[in-house]
Formats: sequence, C-alpha cells, structure tokens
Amino acid sequence: MSAPTSVPGPPPTATPGGPGSSGPPPAGRPPGGSTPGGPTPGGPTPGDPAPDSPGPDGPAPSTRRRPLNGILSLRPRGLWLVTSLELRQRIRSVRWYVALAVWTLVLLGIGGLGLAPTLYTAQWDSLQPVAAVIFSLQVILVLFAMLLVVPALSAGSINGDRTAGTLATLQASLLSPLEIVLGKLLAGFLTGLAFLVLALPSVVPIAVLGGIGFFYFLRIVLVIALLTLCVTAVGLGLSAVTNRQLGSVVLAYVIVFGVSVVLPIAWGSTAIFLQQEREVTEYYSTYETDGTSPARCVAEQETRSVPRIDLTMPLLWGNPVVLLAEASPPLPSDYWAEEEENADALRVLKLGMREVATIAHPAHQNFCDPGQEGYPEELAAPPNRPIWPMGLALWMFAGGISLAVATWRLAVPIRHLGSGTRIA
Repeated sequence: MSAPTSVPGPPPTATPGGPGSSGPPPAGRPPGGSTPGGPTPGGPTPGDPAPDSPGPDGPAPSTRRRPLNGILSLRPRGLWLVTSLELRQRIRSVRWYVALAVWTLVLLGIGGLGLAPTLYTAQWDSLQPVAAVIFSLQVILVLFAMLLVVPALSAGSINGDRTAGTLATLQASLLSPLEIVLGKLLAGFLTGLAFLVLALPSVVPIAVLGGIGFFYFLRIVLVIALLTLCVTAVGLGLSAVTNRQLGSVVLAYVIVFGVSVVLPIAWGSTAIFLQQEREVTEYYSTYETDGTSPARCVAEQETRSVPRIDLTMPLLWGNPVVLLAEASPPLPSDYWAEEEENADALRVLKLGMREVATIAHPAHQNFCDPGQEGYPEELAAPPNRPIWPMGLALWMFAGGISLAVATWRLAVPIRHLGSGTRIA
C-alpha cells in the first residue's frame, strides 16, 4: 500500500502592511497595523481615561498634597456640619445629661453653703460686704470647676475619632481640615458655655446680696468664657499630636495645673534669690508727746534688700485667677478708710498685683496721710500697669498655635503616621 502523497497548496499570502509583509500598506492605513484614530502600541486603550482627567465616578485621585487654599478653605455650611455632628454625638450619650445634672447640683450646693452662713452670721447692715467676699470666692470655685471640665471635653476630640475610625470619613469628604478643626472647637466651646450657664444660678443670688454691679458680673462671665475657648483650643491641639486619648487629656490637665498652681509657686520662690540692695526713703507719721500737736510726716533713709519679684511677673500673666481679678473694679489703696468700698477677694488681689508690678517705686514707702506737715508732694503715684492684656494675648497665642497644629495634622495625604495609628 503506497503512502498518501500531499498536494502542495498555494503559499500563504501576507496581508499588506501586516507582519511578514514587505509591501507598502494600503492607502488610508498608517504603518504598524493601527487603524486611523486607534491606539498605538504601548498607548492607552480606547476605554481608559486620560491621566489626571475626570473619570465616570468623579475626579481621579491625586497623590499630590492639597493646595493651601484647600486646607484653609472655610465655609459656614461645612463649619456648622462638623459642629452639629459633634453636638449630636454628645447629646445621644446618657453620660452627657448625667454630667450636666451632677454639675448643676454640685454648684447649687456650693452656692447654698456660701449663702446660708452669710445670711445667718451677718447683720442686715453688714450683709453686703460679707456677701461680696463670698461672691468672689464662689466665682473662683466656678473658674476652677470649669478648668476641670473643659480639658476632658476637648482634649480627646481628634484622637478619639481617629481611634473610632470616624476621622478618616471626614478627611475623605469635601470638608477642609480647617473646617473640621474649627467645627470641633465650636462644639467644645458651646459645651463649655452650657456648663457655665448652668453655674450662673448658684452665683446670681449672692451677687445680688453683695451689690455686685452688672458690668462687673458681665466682665467676670466674659473672662471665664474666653478662658474656656482658649483651653478648648489647647486641648484640641494636644488631641491632634498625641495618639491616645488619655495622653492628651492628661497633658491638658498638666498645662492647666502648671499655669494655675506651679507657676505662682515658682513666682513666689523668686523672692528668695532676687534681692536687690537699695537705698529706700520711708515716710511715716510721728506724734508729739503732749498729744495736742498735729502729726508730722518724717522721712528716714536706710539701705534694705528689696525683693524684685516684679521682674518675674510674666510667670503670672497666664494665671486664670489673676486674669479673673483683673476684671474686677479698681480698689483704692486706702480702701479700709472708706465704708462704701466692698473689698472682695478679687479686688484685693488686683490691687496687690498692681503694687507688686511696681514694687521698687518710692511711693510704696509713703505711709503718711495727705495734708500732714512734711508730706512728700513730689512723689508721683506709681504707674498702674494692667496684666490682663499680656495674659489674654498669651492664652490666645497658645490657642492659635494649637489650632494651626491641629489643622496641619489633619491635612491629607498624611506623610508619616505613628505605629499603631488607625486610619479607618
């Protein structure tokens, strides 16, 4: 049986312009096998979007940092959106109502403890001076109570949301970092104002009995509200730079305790080693032995060590109690000789701070009464240097720096993250 023979077929023909073709491509077709308007080898396919061009679901994500005007953009709608979200989250919690109830009951109890002894021990003719002193002490207690509550409300706002995985949702939205930070600040400030308003019923009755003026009372409330805003901003900045909520709250309490307690102790300690030998002229009154001649003013010079604690006064600029005292009306240096002056604790503290700020002035060594023979008329009054402008500027600077740091920390994309930091 013979093997089958194969019949040779026609040689394969190459497509003009295709692989293996040596002839020219047909008219209207470019070299390389691409059709007119089609993709080139290695180029994008007809369904792919162009680089940095908007796709069907919106703009393509970019790896570049958001421009500065995007980070600092501020719209009232975005600000109120973040604020309302923060407030709703707190209102839903039962602990919010428990905290408000406990706060109100405690301060009403403190007000009752201050009002009852005042009415019981003071006669009606001496009720006003005693009530004024009780009012000043009670206001200081309210201030310290606010400083205990506010850091716990704001110092865990940002890192708390980061731990819960809800911060990334805000960062990925159209909200700018500045709107997120200011929204959280406004929510914390409104929460602090709620505690302050609930504290007023415990203070108003004793203020009425003490004859406290309306503008005096208003200045006290404004100073506490401004300190609340600044402490809220500082706590917000701490929550942005720390990973754990407990750490930021503890740091906020450390700052408040340091400014309120540690720095005044350090300021008083400087009187030990800041001594200056000065020649001091002291003026005092002398009386004749017969008792009929009027008193004369006598000058006596001596060299003594003067504590220059006025040089370390910046340590007290940010003290909340000192700033609260600066809101009180001025008290004359001879207030004990005037029956109409109610020398409460805040007014006495203000007078003392103003005199300490000019402790080296010669007028502080004059103990004579005007009109006496030999009274030093050439002595000018010591300058009245207020402390509140420096103190408020210091707190506002700290709050502004804290807000700037928090805004910078919320900017996306984030270049560096600490170990264990949760994104979403």
